[in-house]
Amino acid sequence: MCCDGTIFHYVRLQPRDSAKALIALGLKLKRKRKRDHLLQPCPAHRDCQCSIYHDRPERCRLFECKQLQKVSAGEITESEASEKIQEARERVNKILALFELAGETNSKGPLTIRFEKILAMPLDSAAGGEADLRARLILEMGEFEALIESDFRPAKVESEEEPSDPSDDTSPRH
Repeated sequence: MCCDGTIFHYVRLQPRDSAKALIALGLKLKRKRKRDHLLQPCPAHRDCQCSIYHDRPERCRLFECKQLQKVSAGEITESEASEKIQEARERVNKILALFELAGETNSKGPLTIRFEKILAMPLDSAAGGEADLRARLILEMGEFEALIESDFRPAKVESEEEPSDPSDDTSPRH
């Protein structure tokens, strides 16, 4: 879920990452605030595997979600982590079904961006139930985000934090 746009919008490249080499491998980068970012979903993520595993960006190499951290620390079993991952995927499937009902057709963008686009669309007062659909979507997305924050996203490392900028959508993302 870290590579398919479910958890993160993008991955910020690190100084040791070669933007040219990553582009040559087929990755799509965006420059923002003089820094390169790998857009999500990652085109190298295929069949739940990284097709450029040995050449992936540094942040991808270092990232461990809370489930992996807990398994590595012996706090939970692999089976317990798998159950939590399955719960998250089931929530994503509910959200995607609601997206479809809302007429959202871009299946390639990050989950939260797609959600924001639906909420930005004007409500059609003639379409009965649209407000109820949005309310359900807001509830499901809120519960999903809470699950991701509590069980998947690790705490930010102090040195990674930067001054807040309202135009920068990095805040709890990778």
